[in-house]
Amino acid sequence: MKVLSSVIQNKLLLAILAGVVSIGGFQVWQYNQARYEKFIIHAKNDCGVYIELGESAVKNSPSLRALKYQNKRLRELKQPGINSESADPGDYVMLFRSPASTLPPNALPFDDPFFTSLLNKEESPKTLMVSVLDFDLQKKQATVESYCAKKPFVVDLENLYVRYQPIDRDLRRSNFDILF
Repeated sequence: MKVLSSVIQNKLLLAILAGVVSIGGFQVWQYNQARYEKFIIHAKNDCGVYIELGESAVKNSPSLRALKYQNKRLRELKQPGINSESADPGDYVMLFRSPASTLPPNALPFDDPFFTSLLNKEESPKTLMVSVLDFDLQKKQATVESYCAKKPFVVDLENLYVRYQPIDRDLRRSNFDILF
C-alpha cells in the first residue's frame, strides 16, 4: 500500500511538473512569436522604404525612367563595374527589365506574403535600392543585400545602376524631349 501511495504521489508530481513545463514552453513560444512578428513589421517597413528609394530614383532620372517604362537604354547610363569609373560597394538601383520580379529567383525572402510576392513576375516590377557588398567583375555579378531578403544574394551587373546618372544633367539642358 505504501508503494502504491508513493507511485501515485510521484505520478502526480510528474503531472504537475509536466503542466508547469508545458505552460513555460508556451510562454516562451508566445514571446518568440511576438518578437518575430515585430521583426517582420520592421522588415516590411524597411523594405518598403528601399522600394520607395528605388522608385524615387527612377522618377527623378529621365534616363532610368526611359529604361524602365519605355525599354530605352542609353549608352551613357552608368553601371558599376560595366562603364562607371568605379565598382565600389555602396547603394545602387536594382532595376530589372519587364516582365520580371522585384527580387531575383535566387533571393531568399522572409516567410511572409508581402516578401514572397516580390518574387512574382510583373509587367512593371518594382525598383529596389540595394547595398552592394562585393563585386565579382570577372563573372559580371555583385553580391547585394536588401531589407527585402533574409540573406545577401547575387545579381548581374547589368541590373545595377548608379542612383544619380550624369547623363540626366545633360538631357535636362538639351532639347532632347523623348525621355520626358
